[in-house]
Amino acid sequence: MGTQGDGNHFLFVGKSKNTGNTMLVTHHGSRAPGAALYDKGMKVANRFRQDISPETLKENAWIPFDTEEGQAYWEALQLIRAWTKENHTNIHDAVLNKLGTEKKNRYWNEHNFVFRDGDLFYHAKGATPLDDKFMPDITGPRLIPLNMSEPVLIVQGKTNGRNLGFAPHGAGRNFSRTQHKRSLAHKTVEEIFEEETKGLDIRFFSNEIDISELPSAYKSAKNVRAQIEEYGLCEVLDEVMPYGCIMAGDVGKNAPWKKKKKYRKA
Repeated sequence: MGTQGDGNHFLFVGKSKNTGNTMLVTHHGSRAPGAALYDKGMKVANRFRQDISPETLKENAWIPFDTEEGQAYWEALQLIRAWTKENHTNIHDAVLNKLGTEKKNRYWNEHNFVFRDGDLFYHAKGATPLDDKFMPDITGPRLIPLNMSEPVLIVQGKTNGRNLGFAPHGAGRNFSRTQHKRSLAHKTVEEIFEEETKGLDIRFFSNEIDISELPSAYKSAKNVRAQIEEYGLCEVLDEVMPYGCIMAGDVGKNAPWKKKKKYRKA
């Protein structure tokens, strides 16, 4: 609890374009508990697949909702959802306490999660829910991060024939991490970092620059915004103009908790 994770997880600071207020945006997943639940769930799903539809690929296995296992898995997902939300709250409260200040407003949303509408389930990979029916405890608009050098979009919207009640959750990657690093092999890490973060305060938690998390690793933010407008996916209410962020990065190299473990062993 209270940890941010690795890879593309981040803590982003900026200012509201509308009000000038300082805003803090965090992004992380369900951390280890969610991964453990997924692994267990896939094993159960595969047992059902073997009985019901053995010709279906293992990766596409499912748990029938009208079974004891299906009900239990859905309930477990709701626990993971609550845990993840609490983890965000924990991080934000820690920042507020450290700064000795109070919040003016707070809202959140999931993405890359499973959402339900009656008997229909949406596996919303790469999607952010817009429709309130997917998030009964929603308290405000939704957030769409693009990359560290672009504003975080604050949006709202309704279900229409094109979006199914969802907006994009971000810009998405152009290439795999390995392929992106290979494409920039003619430059030093320091050169790439300087070019892509000019004017911003960008840090990596592990103190190791991970170029696979820099803006060029992601699709064009301009194109994503143009597509949002062209296809009427959602309405942009405000933008969090970037000041800087702390990226988790590749914590496999210099993770502080791994250093502590080594120290304890010594």
